[in-house]
Amino acid sequence: MTASPSPYQPGRGSGWLDRRGFLGKTSTGLGAIALTSLLSRDGLLARKPPVIDPTQPHAPRQPHHAARARNVLVIFCAGACSQLETWDYKPELIRHDGKPLEGGPPVTFQGPSGNLARPQYGFRPHGQCGKMVSEMVPHLAELVDEMAFVHSLTSNSNTHGPAENFLSTGFVLDGFPSIGAWVTYALGTANQDLPSFVAIPDPRGVPQASINNWGPGFLPAEFQGTPFSAKDPVRNLARPAG
Repeated sequence: MTASPSPYQPGRGSGWLDRRGFLGKTSTGLGAIALTSLLSRDGLLARKPPVIDPTQPHAPRQPHHAARARNVLVIFCAGACSQLETWDYKPELIRHDGKPLEGGPPVTFQGPSGNLARPQYGFRPHGQCGKMVSEMVPHLAELVDEMAFVHSLTSNSNTHGPAENFLSTGFVLDGFPSIGAWVTYALGTANQDLPSFVAIPDPRGVPQASINNWGPGFLPAEFQGTPFSAKDPVRNLARPAG
């Protein structure tokens, strides 16, 4: 007597696995799970990415790629010369000199807007690359073949403070880590006796975004920069008098 097929017990030709077939096909996977557990217990598996030791937060860490630079110097000139007067050659701006800006309101939150104005200095090509540079910076123009120019940057703010935040942290709002803080968090530093990175503000005052330019944001304070002064000692090295 032959039993009638059941929808809960498909036959061999139905494309479904019976219990014996399931165990046979999954035995390799189950064995790999068991082997992983044994190797992990004996410490023979590849180690996980190192976790930052809170007692040595600046310990050097290996980068994902081979380093191409040992030191980075950022010269942040808040309120410096306009790029239109130095490196960013705009022939259309010269052509529309004295004309009103098309498509924009005649009045902004800063007051009435004037007509377009051409640069006050002429531009000409320099170096083997032929980079167009203003006559205002003749000595720097001789070094253009050693420089990298990025003319594709845009900003979400035309106000100094938020724009400084955006340049230093990638966000216009406060509370985010600076570039130096992220680099220190990711790589640490090779010299444990010196700060991972320092900031030397202008003696006349810090930028509008203040310590955000070298601050840790939401990262631990260990990853912030150490501010230096051009004339005074490093801060907080000694207890205050009294």
